[in-house]
Amino acid sequence: MLKMSKRNIRRFPRLQVVAVVLLLLCRVPCPGLSRAEGFPPDIKRIMDRGKLIVAMYYKDIPPFFMHSSRKDAPARHVGTASPFIPGEYFYGVDVKIALEMAQRLGVPCEFHRESRDFGEIVEAVEDHRADVAVTLMSRTLERSTRVLFSRPYVVLHHGLLLNRVALTKYEKGTPLKDFINTPRMKIGVKSGIAWSQFLRRYFPKASITSYPTWDGVVDAVRKGTVMAAYADELEIKKLTVSKPAVAVELKTVIIEDIRDPIAMAVAWDSPHLLQWINTYLEQEKVTMTVDDILNENLDSVKGPASREFTEQGGENE
Repeated sequence: MLKMSKRNIRRFPRLQVVAVVLLLLCRVPCPGLSRAEGFPPDIKRIMDRGKLIVAMYYKDIPPFFMHSSRKDAPARHVGTASPFIPGEYFYGVDVKIALEMAQRLGVPCEFHRESRDFGEIVEAVEDHRADVAVTLMSRTLERSTRVLFSRPYVVLHHGLLLNRVALTKYEKGTPLKDFINTPRMKIGVKSGIAWSQFLRRYFPKASITSYPTWDGVVDAVRKGTVMAAYADELEIKKLTVSKPAVAVELKTVIIEDIRDPIAMAVAWDSPHLLQWINTYLEQEKVTMTVDDILNENLDSVKGPASREFTEQGGENE
């Protein structure tokens, strides 16, 4: 049994008083402390600012981010009143993800759409003008030297639209890749360094011709100016939905073993935000296929909309 001297008994009430005073002091808010005190720096930056800034490409890319003037759009899709076009509704796959992440963090979402190419989007994240890029961005080795990528939430495959006359020269039993990877195979791509790089990597012997628009590439295949068009499966499948007559003229081929992972990007010094994003993706089971996306957004993919590329900064650089 603990024995206390008379001196310790006299001091005990004083210790109680000191403990109570310290407890009260701890409960009193101290000037200058934000509600984000205690968060790691990358999360604290968002909390102190009071909003999540999300970088997106400056042009709409249905069905990932787009506008609608239809009155039933809010009932059909998660989105928000457009901060860019008065009276219209801003929504899409990436818009929904961005809004949900901001909601989980307990802050509003602000969209940063000043970047004219995907290289500028990476710079905006690097410079902390945006917290995260959610913008149909491919996770590449080059970009990974500058920013941190989340796990993919969509994985695209590459694809081809083949002129059926060109297919008559295809010898049965020959692997399709060998047929494509020959000097006589003329392949059209939308202007930009990225697709040319992909083609040179996977089909180094093929002849490459660039066109300023995706429609121009498709027209070139139809006319026989080139023998095939090269893009991701999203563009290929969107064409079959938006222009079924053209799709009948051309042969669609999806190259399953060439993957294009789509992921979110954060600054290199935002590891806790990256961990939070990956946890969000895992808990919410945010994993989609192209077919899932198209089936849920058939009303939005029937117009022209493709990823934009520039000679100064292709989307997949």
